[in-house]
Amino acid sequence: MARRSDHNRQELTELALAKSLEIIDEKGLSGFSARAAAERMGYTVGTLYNVFGSYDGLIFHINARILDAWHATLAAGLRKTKKDKIRYLAYAYLDFAKQHYNRWTTLFEFHAKTLPPDWYREKIDRHFRLIEETLLAHTRDPHKSRRRAKVLWASIHGICILALGGKLDIVGSDSAKTLIDNLLENYLGVP
Repeated sequence: MARRSDHNRQELTELALAKSLEIIDEKGLSGFSARAAAERMGYTVGTLYNVFGSYDGLIFHINARILDAWHATLAAGLRKTKKDKIRYLAYAYLDFAKQHYNRWTTLFEFHAKTLPPDWYREKIDRHFRLIEETLLAHTRDPHKSRRRAKVLWASIHGICILALGGKLDIVGSDSAKTLIDNLLENYLGVP
């Protein structure tokens, strides 16, 4: 068992997040525990609580790491996309959910006992700003863009849940991408 003095606080933070994400990638949030992360690190669970303050603190940091990586991917993709940026964001959401299912579900399955810290809320808001800024090209109204971003996110999130849960087939629905295309066309007027 390692001692806390073997790593400084920043090194412990990085090690904990890396090992936590390994477990989440393998088992999802339901298979994750602070104890399992600490064991994988070679430390005690007390060390994790010393670094993150609580289980909620640890999960907020894990989710922040997921959001940071996802945001970087979306922002890079938007810079490369010359047209149809809204469709890019919609498909990228579906692709992320498919390719990183356990990370994606961790963002939504975690029910904190405490309010999210301001720094964490900013990471969520940053995602919505990508959508809002993209929608501004269509509406020219920041208030409408903000509202439409939330509606668009909620709709695509629902499509993802149904598609990845195998429920679209049960109701004889089109593919997830076809539904997304239909949503963009009928809600936003995007051809």
